[in-house]
Amino acid sequence: MLVFSTAYGIFATRIPLSFLAQQEVFTSRTMPYGLAVAGIVLSLLMLILPTRDPAGTQTLAEFTRQMEWGRAIALVVLMIFYGMTMKWLGFILASILFLMAGFYILGERRLKAMLLASVPLVIVLWAIMSKLLGAYIAPGELFYMLGIL
Repeated sequence: MLVFSTAYGIFATRIPLSFLAQQEVFTSRTMPYGLAVAGIVLSLLMLILPTRDPAGTQTLAEFTRQMEWGRAIALVVLMIFYGMTMKWLGFILASILFLMAGFYILGERRLKAMLLASVPLVIVLWAIMSKLLGAYIAPGELFYMLGIL
C-alpha cells in the first residue's frame, strides 16, 4: 500500500491543468494528492504500530479474519459497476441504483426505506451541483438513445 500510494502521488503530478486552473487552490490534482498522502501516512502507521492489541490477545491477522470480506468485495465491485454505468444511465439514475444496491448489500431489505434514503439524497446533490454550482451533469446516453432528451 505504501508503494501504491507513493506511485499514485507521483502520477498525480502528471494530471494536466489548464492555464486558468494553475492559479486555483482546488484543482484536479488536489484530491489525488490528498489520497496519496493519506495512504502513505496510514501505511507508515501500519508498519510502525504494533500488530497486537494492548492486551496481547489478538494479532492483526486474527482480528481481520473476523471481518466481513464478502460484503467489502461486493461493495468494491458495485463501485466499479457504478463508474462504468454512469455514462449510460446518467448521474441520477446510476446513483439511485448504486445507493439502493449498496443498502441491500449492507443488509437493508425494506424497499421504502431504500427509496426514501437514496432518491432525495441524489436529487438534492444533483440540484446543488447543477443549479447552485453550475456544473454540467450529462443526463446519460440511455436518455438520448430513447429520444427522451
